[in-house]
Amino acid sequence: MGCFCLKKVRNKSGYKDPTILASETPFTVNEVKALYDLFKRVSSSIIDDGLIHKEEFQHAVFRNSSKQNLFADRVFDLFDVKHNGVIEFGEFVRSLSVFHPNAPIADKIAFLFRLYDLRQTGYIEGEELKEMLLALLGESELVLSNDMVEMIVEKAMVEADSNGDGKIDEEEWREFVKNNPSVLKNMTLPYLKDLTSLAFPSFVLNNEAEIMGCVCMKYRVKHEDPTILAAETCFNETEVKALYELFRQLSSSLVDDGYISKEEFLLGLFRNRKEQNLFANRMFQLFDANNDGFIGFGEFVRSLSIFHPDAPRSDKVGFAFQLYDIWQTGFIEPEEVKEMILALLNESNLVLSDDVIDVIVDKTFKDADSNKDGKIDMKEWDEFVAHNPILMKNMTIPHLMDLT
Repeated sequence: MGCFCLKKVRNKSGYKDPTILASETPFTVNEVKALYDLFKRVSSSIIDDGLIHKEEFQHAVFRNSSKQNLFADRVFDLFDVKHNGVIEFGEFVRSLSVFHPNAPIADKIAFLFRLYDLRQTGYIEGEELKEMLLALLGESELVLSNDMVEMIVEKAMVEADSNGDGKIDEEEWREFVKNNPSVLKNMTLPYLKDLTSLAFPSFVLNNEAEIMGCVCMKYRVKHEDPTILAAETCFNETEVKALYELFRQLSSSLVDDGYISKEEFLLGLFRNRKEQNLFANRMFQLFDANNDGFIGFGEFVRSLSIFHPDAPRSDKVGFAFQLYDIWQTGFIEPEEVKEMILALLNESNLVLSDDVIDVIVDKTFKDADSNKDGKIDMKEWDEFVAHNPILMKNMTIPHLMDLT
């Protein structure tokens, strides 16, 4: 956190006295000053004018300044209280304070209501709910079929719209949230409770390391020849060497031994090495082809190759089947699908009620389990994916096409 100098910013547009903002929000004066350091960094990332423009906001909070996303736009609109197209420091602090652990629940509920009230009519309609759900899924790179999305929206409307008029008013929304408190999960950011011990909140400006930086091609342990790996995968020899630079960075992040441990894998690809997550653990297990508890360079390249745009469809379908076959029985059972959905939602910080998840699981098995034996075999899975190709969307990583 840089030096907070009042004389430099007293005349800046939108600047508010920390003492006043502290009295109006759950933040202390020191925390407001810490937030100003963050505000300065965000507001000067494109145009250094003391104001946060939409492009700066989206780049900082959503890692993106060009891709249009309804969710990102709506959050910006709610932070921009004056509706003048920019966020001033006072607006920034007051809006963030809604996410403080000590902020009133009523404020969190009201903020979320306005987020979903896209047309600003004072009601949430089914179409607005669907648009926002699609935007949230898009932001999290999760994929659900249109039928699944429709079922989630329909179930939410049936449960929330108590008077049956086809829309949710504020009173109905408050009652819905009261009965489904998990809806508010993402309305609290725990680290806002002690900003003085943080550099910057992790959801904003979390600078990525230069993964493809210069790493010396010294083999601390014997690794497979790039020429052989290129012949066995979708990568050319130059791309395999580029992947080795990434492998070296991951494998040396905790212990520099030439292998990727589970902790290094979770830290490097999932930004976390402490929290247990079924999805992350299953990915590690599938990359660790010889089941020795570590990922060697050959395993790394061959596993990543499945996500290459040119990889055979059968490889992608097979990998996805193994991912869901948690108990490794050769079948996918309902409980496995439910566990994996919960893990994927958790990884993306999304929340769905148990009832909605059960609906998704039931619909999946109704469509996929053609012989009605209560489980999905590989043949049924292949046919199910053929009829729902959107399920394979995240099995392709476009930038693997040109790593050089």
